[in-house]
Amino acid sequence: MSPLVCRTMLIAGRPTQVRLEPSYWEALEEIGRREGRDIDDLCSELKERLEEQTRRRGVVSVANAVRVFVVGYFRQAATDKGHVSAGHGRGDPFISTPFDNARAVEGTAGTR
Repeated sequence: MSPLVCRTMLIAGRPTQVRLEPSYWEALEEIGRREGRDIDDLCSELKERLEEQTRRRGVVSVANAVRVFVVGYFRQAATDKGHVSAGHGRGDPFISTPFDNARAVEGTAGTR
């Protein structure tokens, strides 16, 4: 696992340090690309929504909120067709993920 990467972002106009694993930064950048928004803008809106929800549920860090957002975004974007084309649904949920042992051993990009 890669160590956490700290970035300073402008969230709601204020410099804010957020520490995330590199894969979450990559996913956040991908979401921004797909949605036509930059990461600061996404995280500013996420923080606004987080503040609305935390009034009812308690304090949650921006980093944890980003992790939940990224997973939720890609879960909603996943389709059965995409699931099958990624090689999933055959009893090995780690295929085509950073935890794919065949990728690590073979040095491939998730092919089997």
